[in-house]
Amino acid sequence: MKRSFIFQILLLIFCALLILFTDIGTAAAKEAVGRCLNIIIPSLFVFMAVSTIIVKSGAYRILSIPFYPLAKYVFKMPYELFSVMFISNIAGFPVGASMLTQLVRDKKITAKTASVMQCYCYGGGPSFSLGVIGMVIFNDKLTGLIIFLSSVLANLTIALILNRVYNIKALSEKEKAGFSASDFIECIELSGRSMLMICALIITFAVALEILTIPLSSVLEHMGVYLSEDAAVLIRSVMEISSVSALKNGSLVYLPIISAIFCYGGICILVQVICTVRNSYSLSLFFITRLPCAMLDFLYSKGLVYLFADKIKECMAYEQNVVVNLNNFLPSFCLILMIFSLTFSKGVAFFKKI
Repeated sequence: MKRSFIFQILLLIFCALLILFTDIGTAAAKEAVGRCLNIIIPSLFVFMAVSTIIVKSGAYRILSIPFYPLAKYVFKMPYELFSVMFISNIAGFPVGASMLTQLVRDKKITAKTASVMQCYCYGGGPSFSLGVIGMVIFNDKLTGLIIFLSSVLANLTIALILNRVYNIKALSEKEKAGFSASDFIECIELSGRSMLMICALIITFAVALEILTIPLSSVLEHMGVYLSEDAAVLIRSVMEISSVSALKNGSLVYLPIISAIFCYGGICILVQVICTVRNSYSLSLFFITRLPCAMLDFLYSKGLVYLFADKIKECMAYEQNVVVNLNNFLPSFCLILMIFSLTFSKGVAFFKKI
């Protein structure tokens, strides 16, 4: 009861701040919508839809066949689950949670197996690390590649450890009818709903961070603590990872820090995972291992930066005009309209049957 009362008071304070600083909140929402339309939806939706189809159709088993020796003898896991781990690390943060949730609901794996696999089936993918962090911040794809590889190496290290501690199993599947057109539509609809949920959370976090930064900055200044603009961006990135695109100083000193934050994903991504899983399996082990995984990522990225330092500096020496425009606005907007239309038409059909 006491916790509920405190939460209600904090919520009222936030609402008051939102009213007082409406212009700041509106600007933050517009910026977040732009990130969703230009970065998040184009880079994530297709991967999410395809991964859902792969799981629903059972194609993940075929994709895993070439990796049988690697899965069995190195990672100590059922071969058919190797492709799930592989896709999760290249497709985008919530994709792994989406695939594992689907596998649990279809009774292809146990909830315990999903809980363990969630610890390493979690990654930002190369589209964000190379296209946004690499090119927008550092003007160099190599830096984005280092961030991506560091995240993958950290996850694989966690997989090597956990799969030797826990017994990962895949349940035997019963023969069933093939993948139908209705299954395909269902996969697209589920992916669309997840995409809208992700964008809604990103916008909410962006507004909350911008509004709450005002009183926090005043308190810090009163205490004699002054944060640089880059430090403020990095702190906000821990809350919402796409905020890192606002970083203006592409210094190599920041690269391992950005890489660790990218591996961690940020509080907003963690909330997205919770919303995607929806109590299908426990996330306790995932939260416990996330910080050690980020620390491993930091060490891996430091090593890779040391190995390729000369090459990175050479690439960054060339001045490039990196422009993030609104070319993706129209396709993303059309995509949202199509998902809404599909969901609405299914709802109408349902009520007609009643």
